[in-house]
Amino acid sequence: MSFGRGGSSKPSEGDFIKAVATRADIRLFLIFGPDESAVADIAARAAAALGETAERIDLSSDQIRKDPALLADEAASLSLFGGKRFIRLSIQRDDALPAIENLLTAEKAENPVIAAAGDLKKTSKLRRLAETSKQAMVFICYPPGDREAASAISDMAAAQGLRLDRALAMRIALYTGQDRRLAAMEVEKLALYHDATPDNPVTVDPAAFEQLAAETGEENVAALVNQVLGGRLRPLGAELAVNRQLGVGAVRIIRAMQRRVAMLITLRSKVDAGTSPGALVRATPSIFFKEKEDVSGQLSRWPSARLAGLNGHLLDIEQRVMSAKTETGMVILEEELTKIARAAARAG
Repeated sequence: MSFGRGGSSKPSEGDFIKAVATRADIRLFLIFGPDESAVADIAARAAAALGETAERIDLSSDQIRKDPALLADEAASLSLFGGKRFIRLSIQRDDALPAIENLLTAEKAENPVIAAAGDLKKTSKLRRLAETSKQAMVFICYPPGDREAASAISDMAAAQGLRLDRALAMRIALYTGQDRRLAAMEVEKLALYHDATPDNPVTVDPAAFEQLAAETGEENVAALVNQVLGGRLRPLGAELAVNRQLGVGAVRIIRAMQRRVAMLITLRSKVDAGTSPGALVRATPSIFFKEKEDVSGQLSRWPSARLAGLNGHLLDIEQRVMSAKTETGMVILEEELTKIARAAARAG
């Protein structure tokens, strides 16, 4: 199953992940491309392929930029526990190039490096090095087409004991903005709702998805999401207080925001192609009828470039919230949501 696709001469997603655990001759496994959710998912699955007991070392671009020998040193080091060991590397720019060169030319490298990067262009020196090295393997993640996304969601569902018709798989793909992480969350929610397992498969009624989507919207801060993205500052404070009083978690709120922004990104591309926001929303059955007016307004208020920036910002907020204590995380989230609402209000 794939929400991204490798280049024509590159391995399939499954072969790439399998190679991490079987190809001792490969030192660097580089995943990059414009589909950020696929990059993150494949990197996580590649790490999981090495087993739960493998020792993981996390490195960042800044660390290896400041110390270009660090990556090669870690790749050559033996595990403290005598088992498997690997390096998980996050790359931002070509300034990681010296460290990657040291890794690929080192005398030995016992531990594989799984590196995730953004959309490295063909002019990237780092990309060219990885694509031409016999000791590196690359996988490029492109945004999926509608059919590709629906097939991937059907595969996700089958793995959890769910049978989906193609129309429902397409609706889930649109609802989640073709983000495989968000789609996996929706599939998991359906599996729990139906008490489905691979040994006890269940055919999903499309009405169940609509019901869960509606419940999630009402229970999971739909009003708050609409006020933030709609730039409605006056009622925002009261809505934040209500959600805090109800005990709605910060992570739950941020993921509701992520789902909405992912959906807006997909829809906004069609608006950019000439479709009117109102007509597009009316023709999209996955949008809860009570929210159609809000979504239409948000499509008019948020252009594609700002949505892309907001999507990345929400991921940063999620990391900050999850690394903070519960109360501090909520304070961080409320402050950031207020900033986003102010930006939306200025755009109105």
